[in-house]
Amino acid sequence: AMKGFFSQRLQRHQKQMSRYLRYVFNDHFAILSTFLMGGLGLYYSNLLKTLPRPFPQGGIVLLLIWLALLSVGKLATLVKPADLIFLLAKEKQMADYLAQALRYSMWLPFGVSFLVVGATMPLVVVVTEQTFASFFFYLGTIWLLKVTDLWLQRLSLYQGKEQRNNQRVLWVIAALSSLLASLYVAPWVGLLLAVLQAAWFNLQCRPTGLLLDWDRMIHMEETRLHRIYRFINLFTDVPQITAAAKRRKYLDGLLNRIPFGQEQTYRYLYARRFLRGEQYSGLFFRLTLIGVLVLFFVQEWWLSLGLGCMFLYLIGFQLLPMYNEFQYMILTHLYPIEEGQKQTAINWLLLRLLGGAAFIFGVVGLFRAAILWQGVLVLLGFLLFTGLFLVFYVPARLKKMQSQ
Repeated sequence: AMKGFFSQRLQRHQKQMSRYLRYVFNDHFAILSTFLMGGLGLYYSNLLKTLPRPFPQGGIVLLLIWLALLSVGKLATLVKPADLIFLLAKEKQMADYLAQALRYSMWLPFGVSFLVVGATMPLVVVVTEQTFASFFFYLGTIWLLKVTDLWLQRLSLYQGKEQRNNQRVLWVIAALSSLLASLYVAPWVGLLLAVLQAAWFNLQCRPTGLLLDWDRMIHMEETRLHRIYRFINLFTDVPQITAAAKRRKYLDGLLNRIPFGQEQTYRYLYARRFLRGEQYSGLFFRLTLIGVLVLFFVQEWWLSLGLGCMFLYLIGFQLLPMYNEFQYMILTHLYPIEEGQKQTAINWLLLRLLGGAAFIFGVVGLFRAAILWQGVLVLLGFLLFTGLFLVFYVPARLKKMQSQ
């Protein structure tokens, strides 16, 4: 019965996610991902050619990548706050429910592991001088370690904090031992250690006689869903994410620079919304920081120019929904404000934000360029792209938003 109950919840969950994902995996995302992956792949390929063989120091990089990979994928229980009341009587049958949840939770980390381990295999060959046939040993090791991690996540839903903390420490030691043995001893040795730790944890992670910690289980699921919704919220509005505002008195000086007057109403509203709200300001600073980090590791000026322009486009595209932020505010309709003021105000704000991001990206390009003229060309290219984006793309996009 509980297996069928989980299947019903899973169907509703997947139906809801499918509505949002069509906004995430749109044409813009596909184009950005294609260029970004192609650029990073080219850079990765050129970097491997410059590394000596063997390159044992690269094992540290691989170890960090794979440990981060093991953190991908949380146990999706799909529980709701009301379950604390309505499912409490079914606690003994929740073991079947959580078993179904664990099986479902394996699909995402297994798929991501397949892709990441495959992408890191060229570096493994350089580091260890092994053949690509060892891919299956590394993949099996990662999968077994991830299965054990999910078992521990299921155990953490039960009462007994000391037990789950001890088991987690032992798992970290087992994961490090398996991965280090794979890299510096032999891949089959690491796989053997992974099999042994999985067999041992399979016996230790059975929550026999333990009671569920319902509050913790509900909190963990809400935290997991909140991370997903925050990512989706970068592409479309999500009702589950509520916008929070902060006072930020130290930024009042920026708002005070806007002249007082009826014609500056939307300029003030948009600026205040950006500075006080977490949604758009956080998005702007996160994407700018990621862009800086990516450009810092790129030496080819043409690749730097392409990636920087894509980040500028992504920033501008994600900030455009601010145009409709005050569409349903009654006072903006009662107050005699010209409709064209909205587009002028949003262009004013985008010019400063994108211009600032373009200048920051240009400075990084100047710093990383091998020749001065290449860095200057990158900086001018970013500024030119910002101008073209504001002159051609923004008006067309706003017109489309108004017609929807």
